[in-house]
Amino acid sequence: MGIKSIIPSQVLNSRGEPTVKVEMTSENGITASFVVPGGASVGEGEAIKKTDNNQSYNGKSVNNNVEIINQVIAPKFIGYPLGHQSDFDSLLIALDGSNNKENLGANTILAMSGAYYKLSAKLSEKPLWQYIAEDQGTNPQFPRIFANLIGGGKHAPGLDIQEFMIIPQGNNPIESIEQIVQVYQTLKTIMMSLYGPTAKLSGDEGAIAPVGARTEVVLEALSNLNSKLESKFDIALDVAANSFYDGKSYAFEGQSVHANDLLTVYQDWNNKFGLYSIEDPVAETDLEGIELLKTMPKDKKSFMVIGDDFTVTSPPKIKEFADNKIIDGVIIKPDQVGSISEMFNAARVAKESGLKIIVSHRSGESNDDFIVDLAYGLGADGIKVGAPNRGERIAKYNRLLEIQYNLDALQSQNAPVETSAPKPIENPIEASSHNPEPTEPTKPEPMQSAEHTPREPSMRNISFGHKDNALASPKAEEVHQRNPIQPSPSEEESLHNEKNSSLESATPTPKEPAISGIKVHPADEPEGIMTQTNPQDNEPNSFDNTVQTLNPTSRTQDNNPSLDNSSAVV
Repeated sequence: MGIKSIIPSQVLNSRGEPTVKVEMTSENGITASFVVPGGASVGEGEAIKKTDNNQSYNGKSVNNNVEIINQVIAPKFIGYPLGHQSDFDSLLIALDGSNNKENLGANTILAMSGAYYKLSAKLSEKPLWQYIAEDQGTNPQFPRIFANLIGGGKHAPGLDIQEFMIIPQGNNPIESIEQIVQVYQTLKTIMMSLYGPTAKLSGDEGAIAPVGARTEVVLEALSNLNSKLESKFDIALDVAANSFYDGKSYAFEGQSVHANDLLTVYQDWNNKFGLYSIEDPVAETDLEGIELLKTMPKDKKSFMVIGDDFTVTSPPKIKEFADNKIIDGVIIKPDQVGSISEMFNAARVAKESGLKIIVSHRSGESNDDFIVDLAYGLGADGIKVGAPNRGERIAKYNRLLEIQYNLDALQSQNAPVETSAPKPIENPIEASSHNPEPTEPTKPEPMQSAEHTPREPSMRNISFGHKDNALASPKAEEVHQRNPIQPSPSEEESLHNEKNSSLESATPTPKEPAISGIKVHPADEPEGIMTQTNPQDNEPNSFDNTVQTLNPTSRTQDNNPSLDNSSAVV
């Protein structure tokens, strides 16, 4: 089954800023879409998102991204068969041709990658989480919910600390979400009594944003509230130290302090309030602070250190920080790396490194609830979804509830229930939209006992970065093909080629060879994802050579209108 149409559009995220959406339809009429999220607190190593940089939306519009998809990408992939995620992402990365996705834009590539993944999974008639579990060979389990209830940093005015989170100690969504809502409402009342009407303000992620609040006062309020509850929660912080670091020191609560001072403060808070975890406790460029984290005695670091800006969902960075015992857990965000395949690679490396996996939203979100199925399907240890406030956050809470109620209903109706992990499929394909839940769900287990072993076959021949990287793999072998794509219907060509002029705003791909005479279709067994590299250092990552790797059979241009040179980035 192939792709019938690809419709990109500019939509708004929860901050009212433009982002890219792709709606993809299969030849049998099934449709799936993906909306790219975006963050305010961004790590330096994140893949580059492309914007127009003109007067529209103060330079943040993405109309050029839409044109790139219409004129450059879509004509190459109409008719492309679904269910070959690794090959699909490899071709997109090769078409971009840069080492950080700056030509097409990570947001452009992820919109395509996510829509393709969800459509492929939707064709399987399985719910998204089950599809992910079968693809990755993982045991589905509900993650613990990291709920951001009081915010600051780049998400809201006032506090320097970006997120004050509670984590219910259980992982049953129905019980956890009720507790989160109750704590949120009570905490809002407490903050209003302390800071007046400003406690009615909310930040980007729906968290309370009291003006004039102090960090220790907030922590004390959370701790006192927790002591009065029968069902307890843990307290976690996302410091996002990048946001108040000037390259030499940290401007923290009216003082200029250094990393060793910050770490002393964290230890004091931990002694008083019992912190579960601290995310990005020092800035990613503060080498002295990172070294202090590395050498901190365990008796002074009873809380977990979580990497986000440190690691940016990058497999090499995750491995480096894990090997050096700097972090205990890692944030997984698809938009940080820019494709679904690379995101799965990052989760695999994190798991193999013994790290906790926490799937996360961004501050600029939509009602797309992909990350919920991702977290449950992967058997992630946690999920960050913000406060129970604002529609785009509520959508994630509701999807958690939906999965739980569906599983409970099937069990109460005496439907057969699998007690073991879903059997990995032979030929992996990735995610879906929300189909009816399966007749054989897996009973969720507490996260402490969960073990999710990545399915090695789906991750073979993976390479990250340059060829001398510790994680690099052998060059992809040539793959023989069956069932080649038939030429695209002329009406679909016209759908994506209304404008015949070249895309003026697209950055030329370095050393892009001519691609006429090449038929694009994937292997029966997809090769590992080819991640971003510098094309001048690694010539075979060009689009043409990637196509040759994935399909060594050369075809004439007359038989291959979907790969007309006129649509290439030149």
